[in-house]
Amino acid sequence: MWHRLCLTPAPPRLSLSGGAGLPGRPLPWWRRLRRRFWHAVARGALAAAGGLPPRVGRAAGRALGRWALRCRAAERKRARVNISRAFPDLPAGAREVLLKESAAALGANLYDALALARHAPRNLAAVTDDGAGAAARALLKEGRGLLVLTGHLGCWELLGAWLARELGGLAVVTGTVHNAPVDRLLNEQRIQLGLQPLPRGGDLRPMLRHLRAGGAVAVLLDQNTHVHNLDVPFFGRPAPTPVGFARLALRLKAPILPVAIRRRGEGHHVRHLPALRPVGAEKSQTVYDLLSACNAALERLIREAPAEWIWFHERW
Repeated sequence: MWHRLCLTPAPPRLSLSGGAGLPGRPLPWWRRLRRRFWHAVARGALAAAGGLPPRVGRAAGRALGRWALRCRAAERKRARVNISRAFPDLPAGAREVLLKESAAALGANLYDALALARHAPRNLAAVTDDGAGAAARALLKEGRGLLVLTGHLGCWELLGAWLARELGGLAVVTGTVHNAPVDRLLNEQRIQLGLQPLPRGGDLRPMLRHLRAGGAVAVLLDQNTHVHNLDVPFFGRPAPTPVGFARLALRLKAPILPVAIRRRGEGHHVRHLPALRPVGAEKSQTVYDLLSACNAALERLIREAPAEWIWFHERW
C-alpha cells in the first residue's frame, strides 16, 4: 500500500524483462518520466512531512491510512485473510476493528518515518525502551557481531535510527527500489541517521564482513521476498522465511536479539526478547529449528501489539 512513499521499499517483483530493462539499453521515455515523477513525489513527501508538527502529521497519516483502506480493495481483502489466519478465534467484528487500527497506525508510522531525518533529535529523545539498548550493547561486546531480528512492526525506520545511536552504528538489510534516484534519496536519509544500507539479494558477504568486524546487522525477517526461503511455521502456518539469515548466524555463532518498536502515546517504546543463541552446524534441521525460533519470537512481538504490524502484504 505504501511502497511508493514508505522509507522501506517493497520486495522486488519478478518480471519477464528482469524489472529494470536490458543492460546497455536505455529505458523508454515514458518509464524515465514515471521515475522522475515518483522521485519528485518522494522528495515532496519528505519535505511536507518534515514541515508538519508531529500531532498534525500523525493525524494526517492516520486519516491517509483509513482512506487507503477504503480505496485499496486488494490490500483490504489480503489483510482480512491474514488477520483471520493469525487470529482464527477472534470474532469477525474484532478483526475489523484490528484492521482499521492497523491502517491508522501504519499511516501515523509513515509520517514518523518520513519526518524522521528532519526531526531526528526530538524523535529519538521520545523513544523509551525496556533495556533493549543495554542488551544489544552487551551482546555486541561478546565479539561475534550481533544480528538484530525485527520486522515491519511499528515505525521500523525509527527503530533502526535508535539502534544506530545506541550502538554507534548499524547496518540494515534493505531491498532496492527500482528507481535509482529514489533509492539514493532513501538511502541518503538512512546514512544521515547512522545506518549503513546493505542490499538484499541473496549475497551474504556484506553481512558477513560487517559481523566479522564486530558490527551489528538488522534484518526484517517477516516478509516473503525473492531469496532462498524455507517454509517455517508463523502463526501456525508455513511461511517462506530467508535461509541465509540462519546460515549466517550458525556460521559465526552470532547472537540474535529480537527487537520491535511500538507506539506509546505520542512517543515510541522499544521492546526486546531474550537473545537466541545459534547452536550446531549449518545443517537442514538446525537451520529449520533456528528459523522456527526466529519466527516464534516475531510472532510473540506481533501478538503483543497486533495493530502495529503490516497485515497488508502476502506473508503466507
